[in-house]
Amino acid sequence: MLTDPVEIEIISKAIQKNVRDPNRSREHFNRIFSDFLDRVRFKKAVLLDLGPGQYDFGELARKKGAATYGIDNDPAVIELGQYKGFPVVHGDINDIRGEEFDTKFDGIFCKYSINAFWFTDDAEHEKHIRNITTMIKPGGWAWIAPWNGVTKNESLTEHDIRRILSVQVKAFKSAGFEAVDLTDELSKYYGVHGVTANRALFVLRLKMPRSVRNCSRL
Repeated sequence: MLTDPVEIEIISKAIQKNVRDPNRSREHFNRIFSDFLDRVRFKKAVLLDLGPGQYDFGELARKKGAATYGIDNDPAVIELGQYKGFPVVHGDINDIRGEEFDTKFDGIFCKYSINAFWFTDDAEHEKHIRNITTMIKPGGWAWIAPWNGVTKNESLTEHDIRRILSVQVKAFKSAGFEAVDLTDELSKYYGVHGVTANRALFVLRLKMPRSVRNCSRL
């Protein structure tokens, strides 16, 4: 939730409707921190948030002693990050190259800011995920929940959809990630629910609560 009038005015210009809402709850982020990140060493860590929105993750991580970078293509999100004092780069996440920052990261967080269906070319899709995962320091962690919605590419066949999702899973697993398909209940609990082809969650070197471990493996 945003209460600063300046922050509310800045974010009111955001492209996405849900990002514009200053009354958005931070509870989903609190649950993610509690269930997945309670053993993470935040003090002096350097983190990256792909698509930081209202900087809920960044604020919580900063309170624990971490420095969080961001990348987004929404000018309002960039402006809000600058106002809040976060180093943030204006760029398209779907074209991330791993060269946008002069550092690698102790952890990468992404809540609904990448989409498997940005890519119909498998090699480009694999390269995109490789560019993200190579930004993680050796021994670093990641929590990535894509928004795999197909509404912008309705020409895809069921076979295409299955293939593209498979490419995403294989690419993350080849980088050492665990991959699960969250239940509808858990996707709502963590704030990553919607009209999507699956409810994928990719986790690297983080504990998983038992409820998530019991989900279907991808």
